[in-house]
Amino acid sequence: MALIRPCADLRNNYNEISKLCHETNQPIYITKNGYNDLVVLSNEAYEKQEEERIEKLVAEYFDKKFSDFESFKKDLYEKIEHGLKNIEEGRCIPAKDFFKEMEEKYKINE
Repeated sequence: MALIRPCADLRNNYNEISKLCHETNQPIYITKNGYNDLVVLSNEAYEKQEEERIEKLVAEYFDKKFSDFESFKKDLYEKIEHGLKNIEEGRCIPAKDFFKEMEEKYKINE
């Protein structure tokens, strides 16, 4: 059964809502003027939900790209060999330089 609370409860009864989220591991729907406005989850429930979503996406990608585990290993070995060849031929940069370049390009850690 869905847990529905008015937005005033979020402000006035935060501890109660937090306790409900942790005890039930279910979303609590917060309404504003009688309409759904927010959904609140405990951090643990959110992390579990995200982990399951990511696992599903990875499995779907794997199933589309590879017919079996042997084809996955073959693809991986080919990529490793390609990378090692690039290193031998000097077509690479140190990881330290790569990360610095990415931080500057995408304005990370500013």
